[in-house]
Amino acid sequence: MASLDTNCLLRWFLNDIPEQRQRVERLIGSGEALTVDDVVVIEAVFALESGAKLSRETISGFLGAAMTYPLLIDRTLWTEVLRTWTGHPKLSIVDVYLATKTARAGKGPVYTFDTKMVNQLEPAQAVPPLP
Repeated sequence: MASLDTNCLLRWFLNDIPEQRQRVERLIGSGEALTVDDVVVIEAVFALESGAKLSRETISGFLGAAMTYPLLIDRTLWTEVLRTWTGHPKLSIVDVYLATKTARAGKGPVYTFDTKMVNQLEPAQAVPPLP
């Protein structure tokens, strides 16, 4: 199955290069089965937040709109990730994604030294101290 990479999502969301956005829109509308890997979504979120300086609400809106198209994105997972990420402004998209995916799989914990993550996300636990 064909995949879209991060720069395709960014051009589509930002319309900073209109000709490239049109090409992506035509591809998405072509009926070809396209997938967007989780790592692409994470990279796009990072670029939109840190590079383009967009708010979490704006980014969540872009991704929510993308999930209405026939792209293969794990909608259930990403809806939950974006809701949690938007509500926890001190946590990164990677932390929220990892905790959400781990919890949904019934696995865990997620060991970390990040006290913010431990205090805010259910499957996160501090790495045990040395004896």
